[in-house]
Amino acid sequence: MLPLQAALENNKIPIDSFARGVYLAVKSPRAMKKQIDLVMFDLDGTLAATGRDLANSVNYIRSALRLDPLDDKLVYSHVGRGVEHLLRMSLPENSQDRFKEIMELFLKHYAEHLLDTTALYPHVRETLEYFEKKKRVVVSNKLHRLTVPILRGLGIEACFDAVLGGDSAAEKKPHPGALNRVLADFRIEPARGLIVGDGDADIEAGRGAGVHTCGVTYGLGRKEELVAARPDYLIDDLSELEKYFY
Repeated sequence: MLPLQAALENNKIPIDSFARGVYLAVKSPRAMKKQIDLVMFDLDGTLAATGRDLANSVNYIRSALRLDPLDDKLVYSHVGRGVEHLLRMSLPENSQDRFKEIMELFLKHYAEHLLDTTALYPHVRETLEYFEKKKRVVVSNKLHRLTVPILRGLGIEACFDAVLGGDSAAEKKPHPGALNRVLADFRIEPARGLIVGDGDADIEAGRGAGVHTCGVTYGLGRKEELVAARPDYLIDDLSELEKYFY
């Protein structure tokens, strides 16, 4: 079984999944790529480094509750399944009876500080430009009213044909509902769709929807959980998408 890097260096790519260790030798660069019509991107940890601003708002809440701050990396590990999950995992059980009040305070603080340090990851703009003739959609578990201002503030809102937040469908990722909605709205077959994300929830949602899945290792999610989710592709830089898709 060839390691993934060796396979790439020898002009080989996975037939189904890198995790299966099965590769197909090819001759032309175009033959190495899969044609797609739709790219769905996660936001937090995939397009934008939002972790520090989220951690600051979590620790603002903890300070208000007279709790010690959490390490940023611990907060990052809870990002990706929506704000309710983030807060519940970041607070003690005895805070749950005031959860609605705490949530409102968190959302108010975060809405005022969501672009303090948040920035695009390397090569996001170039990758979006590469896929400019495809449908490009953001599918995030972050509330829609928080997702759009981040995209707008970072100057990439106009790059997308649609933006879905965690409240845009009945279920959040890892449920495939939001992805299925995008496929239906744009009348695209699952085999011509792709989901890109840094968390296992993105990969599980993509598998449920029947689209290609690609994990990014540079994000906020735990790499071991991402690998365990068995994405079809695993990349260290968003620009690597150009190697596999056109």
